[in-house]
Amino acid sequence: GGMGMGGKKKKDVPVNAHGIPEGQLLGALALSGLIYFTAAGGAYGAESVINSVGPLPVIIGHAIFPFCWSVPIGLATCELSTAYPCDGGLTVWAALAFNEFWGFMGGFFAIVEGVANLAIFPTVTLDYILDLYEGELSPVMSWIGKALICCFVAYLNMQGVNFVGRSSYLLSLLINIPIILMCVLALFHVKDYSPWLQSRQNDYDTNWTFFLGILVFNLSGYDNVGSVAGQVKNPGVTMPKAMVWAIISGSLTFLIPLMFGAVIDPNFSHWHAGHFAVAGEMVGGKALFYALVVAAAASRLTHFMAELCTNAFFLQGMADERLAPPIFGWKHPVVRAPWVSILANFVIVLSMCTLSLPEIFEFSNAFTVAGVMLMLVVIIKLRITHPDIARPYAIPVGTFGLIVFFLPCFFLSVYVLLCLSLFTVSICTGVTLSGMLVHYALTEAKAVGWSGMTVKVEDIEILGTRSFAEHTVSLIERERVATPRTDV
Repeated sequence: GGMGMGGKKKKDVPVNAHGIPEGQLLGALALSGLIYFTAAGGAYGAESVINSVGPLPVIIGHAIFPFCWSVPIGLATCELSTAYPCDGGLTVWAALAFNEFWGFMGGFFAIVEGVANLAIFPTVTLDYILDLYEGELSPVMSWIGKALICCFVAYLNMQGVNFVGRSSYLLSLLINIPIILMCVLALFHVKDYSPWLQSRQNDYDTNWTFFLGILVFNLSGYDNVGSVAGQVKNPGVTMPKAMVWAIISGSLTFLIPLMFGAVIDPNFSHWHAGHFAVAGEMVGGKALFYALVVAAAASRLTHFMAELCTNAFFLQGMADERLAPPIFGWKHPVVRAPWVSILANFVIVLSMCTLSLPEIFEFSNAFTVAGVMLMLVVIIKLRITHPDIARPYAIPVGTFGLIVFFLPCFFLSVYVLLCLSLFTVSICTGVTLSGMLVHYALTEAKAVGWSGMTVKVEDIEILGTRSFAEHTVSLIERERVATPRTDV
């Protein structure tokens, strides 16, 4: 009966405006969990921001910044994801708006930014676990620990995007219980709320730029989920609902713990990563200390899992569109997870997780901002060139209104890029140029008919198993057939 059921179910899958079967895997809760962890993921690890500028700027920044950064980016992602609900997100949208070069660069920016973030997670997660045991590890043991964490997270991802989304949603509730408890207990313990009005100038004067960088780092990531748009049930309704919920909960779970933390321990120089557990102990004893350390480790682990998921789907979307070798588009026929893309990301992260670069967050921000600027240009361009496309969710302003709505994002993006250190700029330039080279090489390989680039995803067999290919539709190739290009 199982097969019969499957066959029957297939017919009921609604087909969207582009003739692509609608995703069946992510409902509103699973999607909001995924967005929450690819973007915010809770305040754990953000503590040092109190040390660098003091509570007043932290409160104002985390209260205002979501409106001029997270909200426009999140809503832009919703409009594009519901207009073109396919895997790969920006890679497809940029290719449709401009050409395959920009499509490739869109995916490349997203993947590089994702990998830079992913490289931090094994180290941070291991640090929290070691905090529990108050232990030290030799470099070799430390690498083995990180490798085990990477393996565990890759294994979780291989269970499929539905599993990742649902467990993210569940954990988004669980990890916030101890920190909410800390805030509630603070109401009974704290008598003096004056630290909220204090700011702090450190010895070094770059801390405002650093602070802006931290805000971008904390409150970005709402565009990552564009890569799984092809997996969302009824995206026109599900996507905006999940996005709004994730942005509100994501912003508040930074703002409120940082506010209460600063009055529990008003000695700002104490505030560095992991200090929430210490603040929790001040109001709730050893039990709350351990609960907060476990929650911090779990939140980093889940963040790692969710970001690996969206990153793998960027690569898989590029493969579906044949901007990357189609083998990366192979999906497990049962769980529909892009196993090859997951393993590719896993290998890269494993090779990078020994790096402990303080510059890594600046590097990550540079590519975040590049992706954001490209996406905002793409959404405006598609409004002008594809006005008749069905947009189940559209930002409720006209094209000019959209430009005005995005101006703060643009100015912030340009400012972040202007503030980058020379070291970061040189690395980013090198990485971007190598991306362009890869694109050129792959385009040439396709042109000369190298089978690695011309094969169809559905024809690839791994371990004797064919890919799940019901959704594998190259939107770019289809659009090209539908509308002869005039601008080439």
